[in-house]
Amino acid sequence: MRTVADRLAAWAEGEEARFLGRLEDEEPCNRWIAEYWRIVGDAAGRPHYRHVDGRTVDENGDRWAWSAAFVSAGAWFATGGAPWFAYCEWHSTYVRDAIRRAVEGGAQPYRAFAIASAPLRRGDIVVQWRAGIGDGARDAPISWDSAQRVSPFTSHGDIVVSASGSAAEIIGGNLADTVMRRRLVLDGTGRLADTAQQRGHWFAAIRFADDLP
Repeated sequence: MRTVADRLAAWAEGEEARFLGRLEDEEPCNRWIAEYWRIVGDAAGRPHYRHVDGRTVDENGDRWAWSAAFVSAGAWFATGGAPWFAYCEWHSTYVRDAIRRAVEGGAQPYRAFAIASAPLRRGDIVVQWRAGIGDGARDAPISWDSAQRVSPFTSHGDIVVSASGSAAEIIGGNLADTVMRRRLVLDGTGRLADTAQQRGHWFAAIRFADDLP
């Protein structure tokens, strides 16, 4: 039986394969992004998301960022539409929920951990604080500790599709206006080694319960 983590990683690989580097405002990518938003809107009880697609712009003429909708849609498919995932347009919403679950302890369907505290695995969601993005959010560095006190905050999440040897491969949405695969450097124990990046730093990872030890 496949785990939620396996299904999430396979979903991300499938989205990468069908986008093929094409951009958010191109067809059919535009319609696929609209489907992410429809899922998020229905799951989170936010019907206004149903009007959003890959071409929707805000009052400043900027296209809506859809990377959190990408992760949320992946979680929806991987969990069979489970009601306990914190679906939202903000990564910080599901990150804070996963941290809260980790702090509470006990049986939880998913939980967060500080990214340097455990080896990464296929199906984890890795989270990066990002500078200069997120209308209305605090644009200041976020750490594992401060994430529990700030809402919302600017961030980005990617899905780990492989983690072995000295590297992990991750797939995310709304990267250069498409679905993109990147690589992270791991140390000898499988933990993240390159915690810094040009626009921010990695600080947390999220793991689903059926993939916990």
